[in-house]
Amino acid sequence: MDDHSNIAELEMLRRQLQQLHESFSVVILETRPTPDNPTLVSWPDLLSKFNVLAAKYAVLNQAVSKKHAGLLREMAVAPKTRPSGIHEQNILSVLLRTKLAPEIEQEEEQIWADIDAEMQHDKKLDWTARADMHESLAITAMNSFLYLQKKHTETVDSLLQGMLDTGPQQKPTSSEEEAESRTAEKAVALEDVLAFMSTGARS
Repeated sequence: MDDHSNIAELEMLRRQLQQLHESFSVVILETRPTPDNPTLVSWPDLLSKFNVLAAKYAVLNQAVSKKHAGLLREMAVAPKTRPSGIHEQNILSVLLRTKLAPEIEQEEEQIWADIDAEMQHDKKLDWTARADMHESLAITAMNSFLYLQKKHTETVDSLLQGMLDTGPQQKPTSSEEEAESRTAEKAVALEDVLAFMSTGARS
C-alpha cells in the first residue's frame, strides 16, 4: 500500500473522529438546560441521541481496531506545532509516554509481590489444614481399630477359658449329644480364632 492510500485512510479516520466529536458537542448543548431554554429533554429524545452517538462510536472503533489496525501500528504520531504553555506540554508528555513513572512501576511491582506472597501463604495454610485433618482421621481410625481388636481378643479369650473350665464338668446325656455339643463348640471357637487372626498378630 502506497503513501497516498495511507494518507487517504488516515484522513477518513480523522473525519470520522471529528464528526463524532462534533456530535458529542451538539448533544451536550441540546440536552443542557439554559436560562433561555430551561426545559429538559424528554427521555425518548435523549435515548435516541445516545443511540446515534453509540452507533457512530461503534463504527469508528471497528475501523480503528480491525480495518486500519495494521496501518495504525506502523504509524507514529507527533504534533505539528510545539505546545506553548506548560500545561499543554505536560499533557503532551503524558500522551506520548510509553513507560510508567519509576515510582508507579515500583508500586506496581510491590503490589504484585504482595499478591503472590499472599497466594503462597493461603496455599500453604490450605495444605497444612488438610494434612492436620488427615492425620486426625488416621489417629481416630487407629484408635478405633485397637479398641475393637482388644474387645475381640477379650471375647476370644473368654470363650476359650470358658470352654476349658466347663469342659470336664459337663455330663452329656448321651454320646450323640456330647459329640454334637463338642462339634458346635469347636466350630464357634474356630470361627472366633480365625476372625481374630485375620485382624493381625496379638500384641
